[in-house]
Amino acid sequence: MTYQEGLKQVDKATKMITEANQLIVETVMNTFLYTWQWWVAVAMIVTPWIIWGIFRNRESTARLFSVGLLVMVLSEILDALGVSFGKWAYPVKVIPVATVSFSYRLSVIPVLVMLLLQYKPNLNPFLKAVFFGALSAYIGMPILAKFDLYKKIDWSYTYSFFILTSFYLLSHWFSRLNTFEKLEKK
Repeated sequence: MTYQEGLKQVDKATKMITEANQLIVETVMNTFLYTWQWWVAVAMIVTPWIIWGIFRNRESTARLFSVGLLVMVLSEILDALGVSFGKWAYPVKVIPVATVSFSYRLSVIPVLVMLLLQYKPNLNPFLKAVFFGALSAYIGMPILAKFDLYKKIDWSYTYSFFILTSFYLLSHWFSRLNTFEKLEKK
């Protein structure tokens, strides 16, 4: 295949992706919008952040939020890869974008990590990581699947367990860094 043929293939694939995204938008807008599953997904976006706002350790807000952002970025990268390679899908979405599930990846997961980091901070991080991974992968994800907010295609919950456990351990390490100095004029 020549370079120009490759560009034509990419154009063709982009057109197919655009058409598929349009089909998702139409389906969400015409079928799923305002269903009880859609409202559950909305609540999953809003409620965790309200809980975090109320119960967060105010002296550590910036540190914890930085960890939450790290989890969100890593989750979205892996999530985009998983959806792109057909490992899982999100049938009912709050915002009709093919590769994005704001409910779980950008709300529930990072807030749960931030809350676990601040409560019992001296508890063994490996125990907390395993708890977080098991809770998220073996309880949270099957519940999402039951509500049609997540569809496992070619994936195992155990893979998610190991990834989420690693996320927590990375978050724990990141939260312990002493790099939050005040910005002062010199």
